Amino acid sequence: MAQVLSLKELRSSSALKAEISRLEEEKNQLLEQLERQRQLEKKLRDDIVSQKKDFEHLEKQFDHFAGIEAELEALQQQVQMDRLEQLIEGERKDTQFKTQLKKMKDELKEAQDELRDLKKLDPQRLKRQVSDLKKKTQQQATDNQNINNALVAARKELKETTAEKDRFEAELKASRSGTDFFWQSADGKWKLFESSVVLPDESVEDAEKFKRIRCLHTPDGTSVLSNGRNEKDLAVWLGTLEIPDDVSLEAGKRLLSIAAELEEDADSK
Repeated sequence: MAQVLSLKELRSSSALKAEISRLEEEKNQLLEQLERQRQLEKKLRDDIVSQKKDFEHLEKQFDHFAGIEAELEALQQQVQMDRLEQLIEGERKDTQFKTQLKKMKDELKEAQDELRDLKKLDPQRLKRQVSDLKKKTQQQATDNQNINNALVAARKELKETTAEKDRFEAELKASRSGTDFFWQSADGKWKLFESSVVLPDESVEDAEKFKRIRCLHTPDGTSVLSNGRNEKDLAVWLGTLEIPDDVSLEAGKRLLSIAAELEEDADSK
């Protein structure tokens, strides 16, 4: 702790040397703190570059969905809305990161200016400056941790979105190939497929076991997803496409069969 030296002590060269040595030691400690701040700034820059690459990669992946046909119109609209929200969130976070970087640069410059004036300060002034610098360092560490947490959350969200996209793409590819339908109308206009698509606004107990029916109108490539059965055990469909009763009947039978299989699995356990 800094001491107020008497005039007699100041006249002693040994006391002056000891005070100068103490000041030099505190200066070295401050320089070490500044070096750690520079390392934190470099790490933050690297994290921001990585974050930008992640978002660019996400943009390219979503561009791949531009060619999805009308049979996934309801799902496509939801995916596009999610994409827009993520881009807006990404821009907001990017702005926050830039603001944090500018703040850190300004504080580092201020600290460097203060270091140049350290030798001109009296012991009491130096003590106050050191105390202020410690407070700023603690606040900066907290800000850096908040930024790191935001980066981790963004990367987790990106990973989940990519996995969801891969699953949707596999469903679309199977539907387009038209080789896995379990029923086809006599005139060839209607095909029924099993599907495990869960829409973003839906909630199911077990997504891995969830099954529904996709009905494809082959002349124009339009398709719809089932949404359960009615009191006549006919499949109920999402969207406005008019489905013949015989097609809905076949889809309802398959839904009953799927429900029976799930009950057997549950009983066997």
